[in-house]
Amino acid sequence: MNKVIIKTILIFALLLCLFKMPYWYYQIVRIFGTIGFTYLAYIDYKIKIKFTPQIFIVSAILLNPILKISFDKNAWQIVDIFLAILLVLTILFERKIQLLKN
Repeated sequence: MNKVIIKTILIFALLLCLFKMPYWYYQIVRIFGTIGFTYLAYIDYKIKIKFTPQIFIVSAILLNPILKISFDKNAWQIVDIFLAILLVLTILFERKIQLLKN
């Protein structure tokens, strides 16, 4: 699957967390966010990009549904916005990130 599609889905899922959603939605975002960020880290590691895999792994750990990291609602909203912005930036600067792999 294309990285941009995965990133776009994650962006929308994270931004939807800013609204009042049922609890199960946040759990789904944790599961698929962990899977998505882990996959993005793997893809970038595989093509030898140096710094984005570490960022994506930290994001996956932050969202993981097994060993949950607990924040209050406001803190999670800040995390959601930060991760969404991070993903947008990695989409916008994909070519420059690719050049940094050497």
